[in-house]
Amino acid sequence: MSEHGTYQIRIGAHLVQGPAGTFLIDAGAGPLTMPFPSQLAEANGLSNPPAYMAKAGDLPSALAAAEVAPEEIDGILITHLHLDHVGWLMKDHVPFFPNATVYYGADDWALLVDGVADDDPARTLLKQAEKAGILRTYGTGEHDVFPGLSVMATPGHTPGHVVIVLASGGQQLWFTGDLIELPGQLTDRHIHFMTDVDRELATDTRDRLLTRAKREGIVIAAAHLMEPSFRRITDDDTWADARLP
Repeated sequence: MSEHGTYQIRIGAHLVQGPAGTFLIDAGAGPLTMPFPSQLAEANGLSNPPAYMAKAGDLPSALAAAEVAPEEIDGILITHLHLDHVGWLMKDHVPFFPNATVYYGADDWALLVDGVADDDPARTLLKQAEKAGILRTYGTGEHDVFPGLSVMATPGHTPGHVVIVLASGGQQLWFTGDLIELPGQLTDRHIHFMTDVDRELATDTRDRLLTRAKREGIVIAAAHLMEPSFRRITDDDTWADARLP
């Protein structure tokens, strides 16, 4: 909990580099500045609310710091079609990553693109991406998208939400998108986000995946967890930094 009476979460994307190419898992929120609504502060009794509800836009500079240019990205694997995961797909009506094919869960489109207002920012961006011809849908079932990168359906947060699985040397790392957004969701089934389309299904999916991750020692990389952003679940149901020996 911050001094403002709020809990800060990260808006994150992940870079994967390997023999199959250079990939992004999700594409950030784009250049975004959203002031904190006064009505929300009043409704929650916040006398000193933060200045911003959301502020983003650092993905290009983070890639530059990693010495990766936008044109070097071969593919972008989207966990779901909320704005904070697709924001850098387009800039000024052209693909920001000019050589990348973008993959997403087909079941998200009807609700999150066709089912929203024409001026919805995510709809506008994704319609531009569709026109640019860069979008592809994942196939059905758990399957490889690229060698070493597979996808499994994890509906609940959105209908087409997926987890991206990176497998190498007999080990797995799961990019879990918004399957989990707060650390407390590891043990508290009753923590939900307003953006969960189906709360019961989201909870069941999260419980199933986290149980398996604990049993198999799988590393979790969630889009919204603060540091450590790579975690394992311990035997006593707490988080451990997966980067430590």
